[in-house]
Amino acid sequence: MKKKEMSMLSLFLMGGALFAMHFGASSMIWPMTWGKESGSSVLIAYVGVFLTALLLPLLAYVALSRGKGTFLSVTTRAMPKFGQFFCGATIMILGPLYVIPRMSAASWDAIVQITGLQVDSMIPIVLFSCVYYVLTYWFVSSRSQMVDKISNILFPVLVLIVLGVIVKGLITPVSTWTAATYDKPAIVYGFTEGYATGDLLCGLVFGIIILNGLKEKGVSESNLNNMVIKVGIIGIGMLCMTHLGHMVVGSFVGDTLDLQYAALYTQVVLQLWGRMGGIFFSIALVFASLTTAIGLTAATAEYFEEATNGKLPYKKGTFWVLLGSTVIGSIGLDSIVAFFAPLLDAFYPGAIVITLYYSFMPDCLNPRKLNAMRFGVIVSFFAGMLDVLYTYNSLFGLNIQMYNDFYNMIPLTAYKLSWVPIAIVFMLIGYFTYRSEGSTKQEMNMISAENN
Repeated sequence: MKKKEMSMLSLFLMGGALFAMHFGASSMIWPMTWGKESGSSVLIAYVGVFLTALLLPLLAYVALSRGKGTFLSVTTRAMPKFGQFFCGATIMILGPLYVIPRMSAASWDAIVQITGLQVDSMIPIVLFSCVYYVLTYWFVSSRSQMVDKISNILFPVLVLIVLGVIVKGLITPVSTWTAATYDKPAIVYGFTEGYATGDLLCGLVFGIIILNGLKEKGVSESNLNNMVIKVGIIGIGMLCMTHLGHMVVGSFVGDTLDLQYAALYTQVVLQLWGRMGGIFFSIALVFASLTTAIGLTAATAEYFEEATNGKLPYKKGTFWVLLGSTVIGSIGLDSIVAFFAPLLDAFYPGAIVITLYYSFMPDCLNPRKLNAMRFGVIVSFFAGMLDVLYTYNSLFGLNIQMYNDFYNMIPLTAYKLSWVPIAIVFMLIGYFTYRSEGSTKQEMNMISAENN
């Protein structure tokens, strides 16, 4: 029998699983560095982080609820062909090309640092990646049990260890506050740094896992969308508290540690809890990255099954995703981040447009308004590609000065926000140029995409 509501405990545990999937290696480690670099401006910087790394992911669940669908269906509803490319490329970056292999590589780096291993060949990291993704497969192989496994096994361990770091760091801070180390407004720093976690994109693809989890719990179809938002509020609410806690702890590091990210977090834990604390930190980081790898593997496999109309079933999808992640993960964290991280800049703006549109636009299924969204997403993608090309121009040593000069002439590129005014202008163009002639075909495409 279908239920309209879930118990508070079941909601909390599902929200805890969602928190764990979002927490990952980046959301665990990076906030402490943001706090260190912000110093006495930490609370202002947190506001910027909140907007991009926390509020936007929460709105992703609101968008899926109001759009009444998955990431694929709400996107292809307005742009069947480009939407399939946009969603497919996004999934590949979040999946086997970047984010999933980044999880195993970050875990390996933490183990090497805390144990002091001297590694001269790729064999150890390859073996570690194989074991890591075999364990991941155990969690995702049964989609009906995956969320329960995370909430019952991984979530409690993460909460205990993270609370130990934050509480001890607040009671006995490492040092004292210093001035911010950057020359931009603190809120702008937090806003742009919040992009890096990729949690908005994760929110859009995790939605299908939460929907399936709720269905497994017996929630009725009529109540699914409301329950998705409730689970999202619980999960992202927990993430808000851990981000704030880690940033404040990091803000008290001052200039005593000239480190960043995993190295900084490791050293802070060692100073707070000693060698045993460092071991527990390594366990926590492996568990944190594992939950994100589990969530993204399942979401990627669910996407492939949906996009291929069942031709690539869930279990086969998980196998291929994990095989690809094992290969990419073996090249090491620095190489993964250097080569693949810039690609997020191309897809994040369009994802923001989709999220804000479905979250706030009245009558969001109106064809004229969907046409406006279509214009906004497509132009945002190409604006984001300008940032990607600028990064690769430097990364690969091309240094094409003509392109650099062109890029620097575009307003707001310093903050990677040049897409914002461009998207607004083109969304207005898309809205006002929508005409009844020819619109029938477009509406049929939207309906066809929705049915598929």
